[in-house]
Amino acid sequence: MILYKYYGHDAGKKALESRNLGFRKPKNFNDPFELSFLSNSGGPNSKQTELKRVLDELRSTVAILSLTRAPSNPLMWAHYGQDHTGFVIGYDVSDSFLSSSDYNLIPVSAGDVVYTSTKSPHILDPTMMQRIQNTFMSGLGALDQIRDPETLSIARKIFLTKHASWVYEEEVRVVKVLDSLFQETSEFTADKRRSYYSLTKEDSPGRSIELVPGLSIFRFQLPIKEVYLGLRNKIPDDLNQIEPIEGAKFFRFEMDDRSWDLKAKKLEART
Repeated sequence: MILYKYYGHDAGKKALESRNLGFRKPKNFNDPFELSFLSNSGGPNSKQTELKRVLDELRSTVAILSLTRAPSNPLMWAHYGQDHTGFVIGYDVSDSFLSSSDYNLIPVSAGDVVYTSTKSPHILDPTMMQRIQNTFMSGLGALDQIRDPETLSIARKIFLTKHASWVYEEEVRVVKVLDSLFQETSEFTADKRRSYYSLTKEDSPGRSIELVPGLSIFRFQLPIKEVYLGLRNKIPDDLNQIEPIEGAKFFRFEMDDRSWDLKAKKLEART
């Protein structure tokens, strides 16, 4: 299965060169309502406080990859493709890096975002609190705590529910744990599908700061199957001037004069 990610121009060029994917902590997302679907819950104040603590912790302990099913959405191009100057990259998401529950709190097969106009009420009874606690422990590295369908359902409500105004994104998410409380960090990240780095610069001697707060770039290289250039992307159409990627097809989007749609033109090498 191929899913897509939108990039600005410079970020897209780097993504094509590295074939790495960037995940981001929910606390750094542009939507302040992230992970707030359960906030409309009833129960004792102690349980309300515990729910808030768990959600605040999860916003920092996991990282989320946002993909989409639609490479030709004009709104997405305007919002995430740097005003149509960037790229959309289509990834083969079948590898265990994204598809396995051994590597993901929520794998790609369970990652379809649910859009809603309301926050359903929930009662924080002992059963609900146990499932929330299991989700919390999964965020700390105990991924076996989320294997039962009921807990996975709660986790999906926490991580995959957004307001209906975002429905145009057709988003599919993958939720990863960044570290494990139950393993040494060096042991946990020794697996190539768990190894990642951040973009930093030295702020002062011995002190660095993140250039993109909350961004974790995983070193595992995912196969690229399709590359779309925005209609304002300045890269020439000649594939001889584009770094080749084995197995990838290249396209450029153009305006369809007969509609409001974008249409893709396949790029070929000029002989």
